[in-house]
Amino acid sequence: MVVRTYLDRNNTIIQNSYTNTGRNPVAELYYGGGTGDTKTQQFTRFLMHFDVSRLQSLYSGGTYPDLTKMTHTLRMINTGCLDKSMLGEKNCDGKDRASSFDLILFPITENWVEGVGYDYDNCTYTAGQPAYSAVPSNWFSATTLSQWVESGVVTGATSATTIATQNFPLGNENIDIDLTNYVNSLITGATNNGLALAFQQEYEQLITNSYQYVGFFTRHTQSIYEPYVETTYSDTIIDDRHDFYLDKTNKLYLYVSLGGAPTNLDALPTVQVLDQDGGVYSAYTSSAVTHVTKGVYSIDIKVDTSTTAVDCVMFNDVWSGITINGVSLSAVTLDIPLKDSMDWYNVGDADSLPKKVGIVAAGIDRGETIKRGDIRKVIVRTKIPYTVNQEQKLGDVQYRIYAKEGINELTIVDYQPVEMSINNKYFLVDTQSLIPSEYFIDIKVTSNLEVSTLKEVLYFSIVSQSELRDSQ
Repeated sequence: MVVRTYLDRNNTIIQNSYTNTGRNPVAELYYGGGTGDTKTQQFTRFLMHFDVSRLQSLYSGGTYPDLTKMTHTLRMINTGCLDKSMLGEKNCDGKDRASSFDLILFPITENWVEGVGYDYDNCTYTAGQPAYSAVPSNWFSATTLSQWVESGVVTGATSATTIATQNFPLGNENIDIDLTNYVNSLITGATNNGLALAFQQEYEQLITNSYQYVGFFTRHTQSIYEPYVETTYSDTIIDDRHDFYLDKTNKLYLYVSLGGAPTNLDALPTVQVLDQDGGVYSAYTSSAVTHVTKGVYSIDIKVDTSTTAVDCVMFNDVWSGITINGVSLSAVTLDIPLKDSMDWYNVGDADSLPKKVGIVAAGIDRGETIKRGDIRKVIVRTKIPYTVNQEQKLGDVQYRIYAKEGINELTIVDYQPVEMSINNKYFLVDTQSLIPSEYFIDIKVTSNLEVSTLKEVLYFSIVSQSELRDSQ
């Protein structure tokens, strides 16, 4: 399951200015000025904050039990990426669209508020309420009662405080920054005051004929271009119990539930693998057992052809130390049907043809309207074409979620592997990570070098749920 964490605060602050732009849909990062126009040399910085409490619960609850398998990426959409004709041109208020520059990301060390300002200038309105505000946060103040220790969050980020740097050769590239180490530290309890995005200090000090500008959509864009941190977990379930080949390293899984809901054991179990005569072929201590996700545990095992009897068809795996909420249960014995290694290695003069497949997906109805916040389990069945119930066994099945804008497809969740448990192929759709819009799902299968994509296997709409949006 791919999880998106959206910003819950953001603001663009302007050097030596009390202006607040916390509600503006675009973050205007610029530097320069001082010659060739009437404006003084100046630069801006973008402040952002996202709440990691949900990621913490996924970690502590065992859905994502291993931090080393979690990756987190900051993604922000460049306002100039939508039209290449904007490259090198001026924006609507005369700033040059910058190119060939670096942006840095560094942590904020103090608490701050977003503010209610919108406009960058104090314009005069003939009617209605002005959208300009000089309340915190701004260049000088973090909150109404507190100023920054150093104006502008920090006078100049150093290599010691910079989390990441991204280069922009053309100036219209989107932000794609790995935040894995930083976010993992927040999950385990580090102080979270957010991050600041800025030009490298050398750019902030430049004097130019006109301001050099790059814009990014903020959390107030009210569109699917809203910035977010994307979290993925790299431990896909590939259960080999029904396809356990000799001379191959196979994965075996134990699934635990309580009242039908996946549930973690109080402690990792131990495992013994028994041969056809009931003898111990291999034994695993609890430290050799992997906690894959909530209620799922696995071991890796290889059975050599030379160690088994000719008539061997069945091994067993015995899982012991099964305790749930203080209740100790009996050991669980499961079957392992063995298959000849030659069915796996396929060495000879025969060239295998790609497997043709038909896809049936269930769990989301085509065209269904879903209330944001649900987690849907989509079951994927790979069938031999023109049959009713004959399964086509495939080792590489992936899904993708995207939205449409005209004829363009905007990737929301890029291709992710489908989980392959003992009974089902499936993936989870986290609708809390989806902005209200219409979405489509493609399924991609790979067989003997042939890649086939089945378009729009499912489509659905997410409806607005304001309390969920406000809580992010």
